[in-house]
Amino acid sequence: MKKQLVASLAAAMILGVAGTSFAATNPFSDVPAKHWSYDAVSSLAKAGIVDGYGDGTYKGDKMISRYEMAQIVAKAMAHSDKADAAQKATIDKLSVEFASELEGLNVRVTKLEKNSSTIKVTGEARLRAEKYSDDLGGKPNTFNLRTRVNLDGQINDQWSYYGRLQAVNDLKNSGNTDVTMDNAYVKGQLFGTTATIGRFDYFLNNGLMIDSTLNGVNFAAGNALKANLFYGRDNNTDEWGNDSKVTGWSPNLEVLGLGLKYDTSKATTLNGGYYQFKDTDKTGKLNFSGNDNDKVKVWEAGFNTKFAKDWALNASYGKSDADTQNKAYYAEFDYKGADKKKVGSYGAWVNYRHLDGYASPKATFDGAYTAFGQIDLANGTAIGAKGYEVGFNYTPMLNTVLRVKYADLKPTNDAVSTEKTKFYQAQVEFFF
Repeated sequence: MKKQLVASLAAAMILGVAGTSFAATNPFSDVPAKHWSYDAVSSLAKAGIVDGYGDGTYKGDKMISRYEMAQIVAKAMAHSDKADAAQKATIDKLSVEFASELEGLNVRVTKLEKNSSTIKVTGEARLRAEKYSDDLGGKPNTFNLRTRVNLDGQINDQWSYYGRLQAVNDLKNSGNTDVTMDNAYVKGQLFGTTATIGRFDYFLNNGLMIDSTLNGVNFAAGNALKANLFYGRDNNTDEWGNDSKVTGWSPNLEVLGLGLKYDTSKATTLNGGYYQFKDTDKTGKLNFSGNDNDKVKVWEAGFNTKFAKDWALNASYGKSDADTQNKAYYAEFDYKGADKKKVGSYGAWVNYRHLDGYASPKATFDGAYTAFGQIDLANGTAIGAKGYEVGFNYTPMLNTVLRVKYADLKPTNDAVSTEKTKFYQAQVEFFF
């Protein structure tokens, strides 16, 4: 469908590029169907940098020529003032690829641009402060600066490379800061799927059951129904609240899973997944599972829907095969949302969540387990957390987003404790 999508875009925009010349380029030199430029142009179209969807249908099945692709690139170059840093990098990469054809269209591409590196560098810096109430003697207050540098490289028409350097500085305490390559993978076409091989983030559905980093492989396929099949070892060692520094447990669990998404309409998406986490070191730390002391199985189902112009509802339910404390669910209302490219944009949200201690290996929710720890290290009992969260974000200037949030939580296991705790977080993100 991508080839048809771009062909439709080209047809719609031929009349939109003025002052062109038909010299210099053979219009019958076709762009391969799996050329990286199809995805690049599609992402620019979705971002509004390139228009031409027309009535929203995709018509025709002709092979697009490099000359027609160059017309689309020229349109994107003309609208580059609307693009953010990552989109501008994509436009630059396209202009290098189709430099000869662009010159045939009298679009200026300098010699420097033609010879520029295919490695694109972007980054972000995040200042974050967190505070916990002392009801249960929770974690200390923190103030950190996280810096990330993103490296994007094009290997060939079908394969690319991505790397992410990360450093976290504790601004309250002195000490050395390690710089890690927390993402490093190649991505391309393999066996009719889009394969990702290396170390990558795996955030399934709404992040209720898993938000972590995997050392392994992911195969993605599908259009309306999208599937992600993945296998590897989790890069983290704190699943189910285990603190490796305290418990001495650091097995890097073996992970096998399948995530599914189905677009029922432009506004609504259904999602689900089934995952297996296995301790191949057989340390016995997963003995809260009723079926296998070294294996825990997890499933989830949920949806995202935009039910009004500025309003959205997200909800998920999940469960593990542990004997007890095995359920997780949440629902969240979102209003608008801050956009780093739109100064003055803002958003707000409120959610309620219930995450039992043996349900979710590593959820995305800040504060849900940090105040209590999923496992009571004194007696090995799961306690989890439940409660509500409210938050607000705002873009005060270009490529800068402020966010504040507050959560009021209490344990899911009343036999351990009934005391509440409060969690505060404030942060500012800079994108460059």
